[in-house]
Amino acid sequence: MKNKFIIIFFLILLNLTLSKSIMAEEFIFEVSNLEITDKGNIYKGKSRGKIKINAQLELISDNFEYYKKTNELKTSGNVQLYDFKNNITIDAETIFYFKDIEKIFTRGKTLIKISNKYTIEGYDLTLLKNEMILSSNKNTIITDKNANKYKLKQFQYSINQEILKGENIEVSMKTNEKANNDKFFIKTGFFNLKDNKFLAKDVSALLHKDLFGNNENDPRIVAVSAKGDGPVTFFEKGVFTSCKKTDKCPPWKISADRIEHNKTKQQIIYKNAWLEVYDFPIFYFPKFFHPDPSVKRQSGFLTPGLGSSQNTGSSISAPYFYVISDNKDITVKPQLFGNNKFLLQNEFRQKTKKSLSILDFGFVKDHDSNNNDKGDTRAHIFTSSTVDLSLDNYLNSMLKVNYQKINNDNYLKTFNLESSILPVNSTVLESIIELDLEHKDYDLITSFEMYETLDGSNNDRYQYVLPSYNFSKNFILENIMGNFNLNSQGNNTLKDTNVSTSKIFNDLNYTSINNLLDNGIKTNFGISLKNINTKGKNNPEYKENLHSRLMSAYTFNASLPMINKTSFTFNTLEPKLSLRLSPHKMRENNTLERRIDINNIFNTNRLSMEESFESGESVTLGLNFKKEKINTINELSEIEEYIDFKLASVFRLKEEKNIPTNSTLNKKTSNIFGQFNFKPIKNISFGYNFSLTEDLDTFEYNSLTAKMKYENFTTQFDYLKESGVIGRNNIIENKTEYNFNDANSISFNVRENRELNLTEYYNLIYEYKNDCLVAGMKYKKNYYNDGDIKPVEELFFSITIVPLTTLTPSKMAIN
Repeated sequence: MKNKFIIIFFLILLNLTLSKSIMAEEFIFEVSNLEITDKGNIYKGKSRGKIKINAQLELISDNFEYYKKTNELKTSGNVQLYDFKNNITIDAETIFYFKDIEKIFTRGKTLIKISNKYTIEGYDLTLLKNEMILSSNKNTIITDKNANKYKLKQFQYSINQEILKGENIEVSMKTNEKANNDKFFIKTGFFNLKDNKFLAKDVSALLHKDLFGNNENDPRIVAVSAKGDGPVTFFEKGVFTSCKKTDKCPPWKISADRIEHNKTKQQIIYKNAWLEVYDFPIFYFPKFFHPDPSVKRQSGFLTPGLGSSQNTGSSISAPYFYVISDNKDITVKPQLFGNNKFLLQNEFRQKTKKSLSILDFGFVKDHDSNNNDKGDTRAHIFTSSTVDLSLDNYLNSMLKVNYQKINNDNYLKTFNLESSILPVNSTVLESIIELDLEHKDYDLITSFEMYETLDGSNNDRYQYVLPSYNFSKNFILENIMGNFNLNSQGNNTLKDTNVSTSKIFNDLNYTSINNLLDNGIKTNFGISLKNINTKGKNNPEYKENLHSRLMSAYTFNASLPMINKTSFTFNTLEPKLSLRLSPHKMRENNTLERRIDINNIFNTNRLSMEESFESGESVTLGLNFKKEKINTINELSEIEEYIDFKLASVFRLKEEKNIPTNSTLNKKTSNIFGQFNFKPIKNISFGYNFSLTEDLDTFEYNSLTAKMKYENFTTQFDYLKESGVIGRNNIIENKTEYNFNDANSISFNVRENRELNLTEYYNLIYEYKNDCLVAGMKYKKNYYNDGDIKPVEELFFSITIVPLTTLTPSKMAIN
């Protein structure tokens, strides 16, 4: 019996010594090297192993110490803890586990993952397993599954309830799977991460800089407290501004008892709010709202407007924007005048993937223009539609349809209408259907057009173009060095009730490549063919039967560019020669207005004529001289303009009476055309264009520009004088601007017609501008008298609060 007992004892001892799995009450040690001391009360492992606790916890570490008496476990060296019951993993350098009180705490850098929902990075964290509370008094970052980050100096987190408490918190939000860099700084906060609710004290919200499309902005909200309940966030005693952050007060801010951000309604709502400009209260709003930055458009009232005009009196407007659907909206702008007149303007818009349509219509009743025109109704309708047809085999295929109509000639001048589709010229209405096709081999534009001249009589105010087309194709041919262009255009017009004209022009142009001779002369030549087909009815300029002509023109160009470069200057001298010949008689175009200058005198079609070539033979001689400065700084060369001088004139064997007279190309020797640009120093420049008669006696065209810039001051004088066959104009204009600093500027613009001894207008503009506030004041005085329109002296004022609104009274009459 005794021998059996000894055998059993040695077997048990051998098993405890050699086994890799050893039990110590709830702890199971799976290690290869285990040391047991202090009469079995201390377990030490120095080779990496695994410890299991009640089948709920598992630790893997390089080293561990287990104290059986206190039931405490210390692990170190790349420790990994797995809580299978609560789906928690902990990675740390050192982890302590007090089994009796179910307390786990770490030392050093720690990473914790909870249910694949939260990642926690920090130092020296404590986990109370019975309460399931995680805490730390050191810097910690908590990241949720939506990539929102919470940086805390100290915190306590209830894992089961998903409630986070912390101090000195920085929250970084992420939306639409793109970090927007919105940051919230909170002194004390409570967050229910499960229900998306929070309470916070001393809150600063720094929104991403380009929230309103300007990287210079620093949009932010500062509040005494804040709370959030799902899609709604409230800021108590809050201040909002988008202005760049500086040591000074922001240019504008909104202070409110409460600021509510409703993400469901996509609105920011203010209660008992003051708009302050440089801490000075400007407007009080008991309650108002505006769309939040995620909204592209939302129904609601737009900024009301105040106006005053000598023609219509004082006025007030209250526009309303209404979203009809995802791709349709309308703006209704009622405007009430002091004399009880009422203008209603509406702009409807529809945008699809391949089209944009705008309809602007309105009317005003009981308008009195004069004693002979009382109680009249004024009305307008403008439409504009652009459609991308996406036709096969075309790079672009666009259809444009515009229609413009008013019932009074001075309607657009009398009333200050604002619309993106207003006529460019207030005296001409244009209605058009146009098809624009762009192919890889050619371009084609065709249209049907109607023009209405508002100051014309009822019989001759309309002109119809039914239809018009323009076809253009560029191509090259093998074995022919050069470029070809084929252009065909035509139209059929009806004007003055019964005057019709049909025209088709076909042009084929060839331009050779440049040929550089051994002596440095550069040459090229061109051949142009034109086929003209015309037919008219009740038109004295065109025959009633179809009339066709074939014309040709030939050009030869030569120049000798010469360059002289020194250490300080870069000089270019280039004599130019152009020979032209067209053996065909041209139409009688002597009354056409065509001005020649140094910039177009060498162009192939310098007279811009569709129906003729410039007839006869001519030689154009010119000379270009250019002198540029070379400034070398730190081995880097910079070329600066200095002198640019050009001269040219045209010579003929005989006069050509059908060439436009005011071009002077009809004479044997044309005027001498020239240009002289001079920039003596960087901040001063002069530009002079002239046309001098061939006898060197009279300057028939003088255009002088002088510009000076000194630090923040800029002024420019423009002088224009035309005489003789070129015209009769004598105008002087000045534009002056002074920038007090980066934010403040003032400018003045005056134009005087010396031929009529009349100052046409004065414009005086002051502007203050920074990243979030633009304020301007404009004084304007015009001189004219046209039916409903009277000479006026007006003052304009505007202030733009970025990104909220622009306050702009239409205009205010001074007299």
